[in-house]
Amino acid sequence: MVQITVPDNYGAVIGVALGAIPVLAFIHGGITTSLRRAAKVPYPHSYATMEQCKESAKAEQFNCAQRAHTNFMENAPQTMLFTLAAGLKYPQLAAGIGALWVVLRTLFMYGYVYSGKPQGKGRMMGGMFWLAQGALWGLTVFGVARDLISF
Repeated sequence: MVQITVPDNYGAVIGVALGAIPVLAFIHGGITTSLRRAAKVPYPHSYATMEQCKESAKAEQFNCAQRAHTNFMENAPQTMLFTLAAGLKYPQLAAGIGALWVVLRTLFMYGYVYSGKPQGKGRMMGGMFWLAQGALWGLTVFGVARDLISF
């Protein structure tokens, strides 16, 4: 039997990992869906074609939103896991870095979709999310995993 003891202040960790991150995923999806309609890109097509983008700025904006959303969905699961795992040993630090990740991902989406910069280069506004994600990974691997492995 494995017993996991959660710190008293683990609620903030849960709030970020299982609250804020899923809410941001919902927001991403809502933005992408609204722009899909405006761009007139029917399902099941994931992106507007190059021709559609040349004809419509809305199609290009939809593509940027779709890519930002896809990138978010590619990174959110492990970030949630790293936040929950790192929070077992470092709850305040994990919650803080996880919250920073959420803020940076919000800036990433905003910059990608609404900055008006060509080729989605506005996403660099929040591009530092990789550092926050890496920090959570590091806390997990070096802080928690070593405690779980006993020889």
